[in-house]
Amino acid sequence: MRYVPRKLAVVACGALAVMIMVSGLGRASTTAAGWTGASKEVGLGPRAQFPEDRYALAGGCYAMFEAGGRYVARSEDGFALGGSNLDAAEPFFLQATDLGRYLLFGREGDFLAASEGALATATYAATDSVPGQIAGGVAFEQTDVAADEVADSAANRASGRGAAVVAASEPGPLADWKVVQHGLNTFRLELPATDQALAAKSGELVLVPTGDGDSFGFELLPDGCATFPEVEVNVDGPLMGGQTSFQETRGFMDLHLHGMAYEFLGGRARCAKPWSRYGVAQALVDCPDHHPGGEAAALEQLLSNTPGKGHSPDGWPTFKGWPKHNYLTHEQLYYKWLERAWRGGLRLYTNVLVDNAALCKAYPFKDRHAIESRCNEMDGVRLQHKRILQLQDYIDAQSGGPGEGWFRIVKDPFEAREVINSGRLAVIIGIEVSTLFDCGLRFGQALCDTDDIDRGLEEAYEKLDVRQMELVNKFDSALSGVTGDAGQTGLIVNQGNMEETGRYWQMDTCPEDAGHAHDKTQHNVHDSPPYPNGWPREFTGRDSLVASILAAAGTSGAAPLYPPAPHCNELGLTELGEYTIRQMAQRGMIFDPDHMSARARTSAMDLIIDELQYSGVVSSHSWADDTIYPRIYEAGGVVTPSDSDLRGFEEDWIKSKAWADERYYFGFGYGSDVNGFSSSAPPIKGTTVSYPFEGFGGAMVHQQVSGERIYDINSDGVAHYGLYTDWLQGLRQINDALYEDMTRGPEAYLQMWERAVGVPGDACRADVPDLTQDRIDAVAPGTSWKDVLFALGQPSSRAGNEFTYCVEGGTTAVITFDDDGRVAGGSETEPSREPKPCPANRRPVPSGDGHPSSRRDDVPGKACGRR
Repeated sequence: MRYVPRKLAVVACGALAVMIMVSGLGRASTTAAGWTGASKEVGLGPRAQFPEDRYALAGGCYAMFEAGGRYVARSEDGFALGGSNLDAAEPFFLQATDLGRYLLFGREGDFLAASEGALATATYAATDSVPGQIAGGVAFEQTDVAADEVADSAANRASGRGAAVVAASEPGPLADWKVVQHGLNTFRLELPATDQALAAKSGELVLVPTGDGDSFGFELLPDGCATFPEVEVNVDGPLMGGQTSFQETRGFMDLHLHGMAYEFLGGRARCAKPWSRYGVAQALVDCPDHHPGGEAAALEQLLSNTPGKGHSPDGWPTFKGWPKHNYLTHEQLYYKWLERAWRGGLRLYTNVLVDNAALCKAYPFKDRHAIESRCNEMDGVRLQHKRILQLQDYIDAQSGGPGEGWFRIVKDPFEAREVINSGRLAVIIGIEVSTLFDCGLRFGQALCDTDDIDRGLEEAYEKLDVRQMELVNKFDSALSGVTGDAGQTGLIVNQGNMEETGRYWQMDTCPEDAGHAHDKTQHNVHDSPPYPNGWPREFTGRDSLVASILAAAGTSGAAPLYPPAPHCNELGLTELGEYTIRQMAQRGMIFDPDHMSARARTSAMDLIIDELQYSGVVSSHSWADDTIYPRIYEAGGVVTPSDSDLRGFEEDWIKSKAWADERYYFGFGYGSDVNGFSSSAPPIKGTTVSYPFEGFGGAMVHQQVSGERIYDINSDGVAHYGLYTDWLQGLRQINDALYEDMTRGPEAYLQMWERAVGVPGDACRADVPDLTQDRIDAVAPGTSWKDVLFALGQPSSRAGNEFTYCVEGGTTAVITFDDDGRVAGGSETEPSREPKPCPANRRPVPSGDGHPSSRRDDVPGKACGRR
């Protein structure tokens, strides 16, 4: 290998380079201690006067013209062809509904559309008059399945569907145009709902068979378009990423978020959706059974402990009654709220696909997907995966085309690093169900075998993009026992366990050698206690969903009389559960022990640390315990507590800092459990957030505006996901060091994930063998940064376009990459002439118990350990 002579980064103990080469890397900005990033542009750039592809139309104001040069103009009964005068053209706002599909939104708030038939019009009117009706076990929405079938019938086409081009007052399939390229700057507008296309005939706009459509062009207008209704983001200024795609990352992370939970439990337990192709007015609406005043919203009353009390069902645009931080049946992750969190610094989250068959069966309202699948949990997972792909496409459609959006599903740590450094949001897919891969338990007998697990893992990894996974949730399974729920809540959930598995939790007094590890403390009264003032407070708030639904469905709450606490579930990690973890590790998947019984999670961590020596482990939302979190750090994993009040979260961070293993990079995050029927952080205390404030990377954060509602973290808490940006500012104001560790969270996860997929650890660690000069010399020019990682391991620093490594004899090597992430030239080493202090981002590696016996603290050049 030919080296380019360098005289800048050669010091002992792997210290950071004193100079970083950034030519051609863009404008840089230092946003956090020891890290330098660059402002990024994501999505559509400047618009051309005549768009060259169909994706560039998204979010633009355009006049439309046909091939003869005549513009589409407004007419008495809708739209028609006018003259060649641009001033008379109708200004259309192009609102994307999917990739290459649009609503043409006119200046009077209407839509270019095909006519509806008289038969369907009458049917929809009848359906709308009976909100929340139930037929055949299905709770119909405002537009039900039967009415859609009528609309698509031959009889309705004969009654006028697709007969004319009209101005529609509401968006829908008849206004949802597919734009198809048909030449340079010209397009065809097809209408899939009627298998027709737009054409110009004798000065009129008409609908013809799809293959006979005419060409139209679009011309950019400076103004004149109506504003399409939408939630505001209210974050301005820089959007920070990395100077290079492969450097160290910064941002925030949430490792437990249920983004597609609107399809959870049969698709009718949660109200509203994270997006609708036809806009916010159709996405953020309350459940039909919550109308007219919330009095019939039994599940919401149980979860929020408001028996007999209603709530305003008004969503967009007033949001009088919801969302609230402790109202758990309403959507909190509308995509614009998520966009606010991303612009405020969120760079990585795990979208946990979730379902529960017992609750789906117990809840009376279901959609057809749940009925047809008989509430199968894995079918729910498959449906939610389909939905998140649709959301990614929808965001791409708003952003200029496939791959252009800020929301990117990632499948390995290298892709995730590139996404984050581009300024985008890396989305990891996870699973949380009670019977993973249909591996249920009945009367102590497993309902699956290793072949079922192999097939399940193959599907999860290859088809569902799953990379992070829990083995159990609320009920025992063939893989593991569960930690259970405590007290009166446990009485109800335990009865559910009986119904699902054929027996109650096998709880006993923990053995003396269990230490502090134990499961939830069970109620010691055989009969369910009375609830004179509504439901017990234990049934409300965080993770109370299972008890609430089962209680509402009539579950008695009877359970065995257990011996004295502390209680431990006798069912630990089964042979099938151990097999699953081993197979996950072979695939580099991230294992999450949350919800497992004390015996199971202890056995799992013994397997992870002592035998597999595997780093790919996280606790995503505080459902393990203080005996497990230090062991996760010992393995090189990551812990993200559930969000709470600021001081409570600060205490979690303090404990984590004490547990953290000095050999590994430390960063922190949170597990929101949003949309998982868990209450979010309440109004903040101990500080006051003033608006606007300067957030991550210098972005200016203003109060969030949703329609007519203005939110304030001081009084509303985290009422919706966009307010996590404001919550993080509260953390910053009470503890700046905590906030800085939060910005390091994604990097900690990525480094953990790299080790899980086979990248060796940092050679600066005392327990990792030194790199030799021969290994450095073997790195040839043109080698990609990913291949360098597998060849040399994780560097001690990744600053700009350089990786720094510790080499035998107390020296360092700097690998320099070009802007494409390939080795451009050389490394250089030099013996250290005197001891050097550890750099600020590392600490001395302590001796003592709890670390592998292979550590060699006396090796020259090994005096520093990664934090």
